[in-house]
Amino acid sequence: MTGTVQRACFMALTAAIMATFPVAGPVVAAVPLEVDAVKSAKSFPASLEVVGVVAKRSTSAGTFSLIDREEFRKCRSVGCANFLLPVRWSGKLPSITSVVKVKGAVRETKEGKFIFAESVEAVDK
Repeated sequence: MTGTVQRACFMALTAAIMATFPVAGPVVAAVPLEVDAVKSAKSFPASLEVVGVVAKRSTSAGTFSLIDREEFRKCRSVGCANFLLPVRWSGKLPSITSVVKVKGAVRETKEGKFIFAESVEAVDK
């Protein structure tokens, strides 16, 4: 086989493999996660959505914290949660006890897991 024929076979094989196994885009979680799922996860997709109840907010820092909806449903208070998931957001901060869906990236910081939000929207309780 000549070099030209080998190259042509290689190109055809590469094209067949690329057509069979398309290159995937960035990994995004399919459904919104609950706060407790984020708490226990060891790794995260590049972008994800998390649903939770707003427990704390700091206008000066541009942050708020979420607790799990089930935890809030059980005790009816934002003070009973044993895990708060902090969110950094540059838009208008949601009110305490509102249920929101946050889309963004989770990063491990020296303070623990933190969501850097791309969007925040209210959802039905």
